[in-house]
Amino acid sequence: MNVSQEVDWAILTGRPQPVLDEGAVADALQGRPVVVTGAAGSLGWPLSMAIARAKPSRLVLFDWHESSLFRLRQALVSVAPDVPVQAVLGDVRDATRLVRVFTEVRPATVFHLAAYKHVPWGEEDPTAFASVNVLGAHAVIGAATSAGVGRIVYPSTDKAIDPPSLYGATKRLVEAQLRVAASSGGPTCTIARFVNVLGSQGSAPETFARLIRQGEPLSVTDPAMRRYWITPAHATLLLLHGGCLSEDAVIVAPDAGEEIEVIEIVRRLAGQLAPGKPAPEVRVTGARPGERLAEPLVAPHEVLVHVPLPGLLAVRGIRSLDARAVGDAVGEIARLLSVGAPDGEVRNALFTDTWTLR
Repeated sequence: MNVSQEVDWAILTGRPQPVLDEGAVADALQGRPVVVTGAAGSLGWPLSMAIARAKPSRLVLFDWHESSLFRLRQALVSVAPDVPVQAVLGDVRDATRLVRVFTEVRPATVFHLAAYKHVPWGEEDPTAFASVNVLGAHAVIGAATSAGVGRIVYPSTDKAIDPPSLYGATKRLVEAQLRVAASSGGPTCTIARFVNVLGSQGSAPETFARLIRQGEPLSVTDPAMRRYWITPAHATLLLLHGGCLSEDAVIVAPDAGEEIEVIEIVRRLAGQLAPGKPAPEVRVTGARPGERLAEPLVAPHEVLVHVPLPGLLAVRGIRSLDARAVGDAVGEIARLLSVGAPDGEVRNALFTDTWTLR
């Protein structure tokens, strides 16, 4: 068993977990075609399982990783044998393939999960992150618009708020693209600003759990670093409930309780995985590029309000966008990548916010 599967992540949050409104999800998805990009990832896998249980008329799994996609398709047979499932090997930057798939399927909802997400890696390789996150989303939005997709549900991040990291900057520009598309006759959208998901593949808590089990020292960047945390089940719920909303363009955040210091997560993990043993050795390494001590759920001009579905809050007070400037920003990223521009130029283009009307 994977060590992270031994952990009760809900206990680590210290709060009751929201319950999925299966009726609302069925109303949104049942009997309708659905596409999930990045379907075979650590977030896409449980989401695809949950969507299959809602009985869509067709579920299309779009991912580039062959073996993971194969295993997911096989697993879905036991969960929902009556749901037609199609696995498509593809890269979200391949606009032609996306148009062909979307035009054939005519999905009511697209859950666009395919993205690079590791903050330090984004600092090292801005070109790759801009290509997949920004231009991949641009291709998905374009294909969805041409195929008449009803709604795109997109996991963004709290790191997109006044982003200190290149990863956050890519997500901020995708948020803008989705909102512009929704305001100009394209698919409506739900943008879910994720916080840290406990136990997700490659996350710090997953690494902590493995090291605690092995009795090895742990590394944290700063003992004062704190984050909002949700469980994998809450992450799936956030996307599913987000897909039930009817506003043309809405940004939501998880109802995530209070911030918890990373060092406290280590203590709670040790209590589960190594009860009665000495506390694990913790080494402080210092904050990495792109990191900050805390991640806000909203910008200073935004507020959170409750919506009828549990587990999520709607973000209000969002500033308007200059649609032409958003298009120009994406076009500049595409131009820079096409000519093999240095990483520094790509970075500068991502951090030049010319599209927000203040």
